[in-house]
Amino acid sequence: MASPKLTDLVATLAASSVELIVVGGLAAVAQGAPITPHDLDIVHRRTPENIERLLSVLTSVDARYRGDPPDKILRPTSEILAGTGHSLLATTFGPLDVLGAIEGGRDYDALLPRSIEALIGSRTVHVLSLEMIVELKRASSHPKDRRVLPELEETLRRSRGE
Repeated sequence: MASPKLTDLVATLAASSVELIVVGGLAAVAQGAPITPHDLDIVHRRTPENIERLLSVLTSVDARYRGDPPDKILRPTSEILAGTGHSLLATTFGPLDVLGAIEGGRDYDALLPRSIEALIGSRTVHVLSLEMIVELKRASSHPKDRRVLPELEETLRRSRGE
């Protein structure tokens, strides 16, 4: 189950017309996976106009890099968001991971054909397909990804009627 604050964050991004694909646990939950995401993971389209919209939302939700000392708060910039790197942020809604690209250099345009539209909270947004999420988790060596993989595979089997 997703935190209401994370679904509110998705709604805030969608209301501002930020082009994004939800790629993490919340994408799996939107497709029926019985897991609990603790953050929102998105891949955004890296056009100047979309970055401007995204940066406006990030400013409105007090986004800052996680783990910064209290006396030195770092904020995302358009230059950073234009790259393929990861911005791991804290916001008033909770943790947000803004990703320029994911494994294999897959960016928004590469992932869009592997996404579906799904309802998260009150908004329909692009989410990475469950098939693609499972494929990425199978290739991962991260313990957290390996732990959640059986639940995701079972959800995928059920969705296929197997």
